[in-house]
Amino acid sequence: MNRSACVAFIGSFTPKRAGCAALLALAAGNSANAASATTTFNITATVVDSCAVTASDLAFGTYDPTSVTDKSGASTINVTCSLGTLYTISLDNGTHASGSTRRMAAGASRLTYQAYKDAGGTQIFGSVLNSLGVSGVGTGVPIPALVYGVIPKSQNVGAGSYSDQITVTIDY
Repeated sequence: MNRSACVAFIGSFTPKRAGCAALLALAAGNSANAASATTTFNITATVVDSCAVTASDLAFGTYDPTSVTDKSGASTINVTCSLGTLYTISLDNGTHASGSTRRMAAGASRLTYQAYKDAGGTQIFGSVLNSLGVSGVGTGVPIPALVYGVIPKSQNVGAGSYSDQITVTIDY
């Protein structure tokens, strides 16, 4: 007699009842003798602070040395840092600087300009060392920082195509 048949018989009193009870006990005993073992393992990863930076060119366009107004332009620096990463953006003074004076060059001629953190031109955008950088906290998506450029009016310079290159550094 199989186990299923015994389960049906167990509720009724018959001579086979004792045999079914023994069969069920034997089946239960076999289950109790089965063995198993378990273990666990860890899953780990280390997320590091990281940042990436891109910047658009600051193109002033045409500068008229006889103009009585300053020439303005703007650039955007995009900083993408991992979530919660503290960062600071710094700008160097450029390739053709004289001390802290930023200058573009066309051959031996120099055209002075400045980079600012604000559109009003009151906060120079500089380095962390001189506390002129811009700080933030990473969100995992690009965060823009605007750079406002100004070429002061009435500079006595010759015609030409002037340029400079500023290095952007992200400290995190």
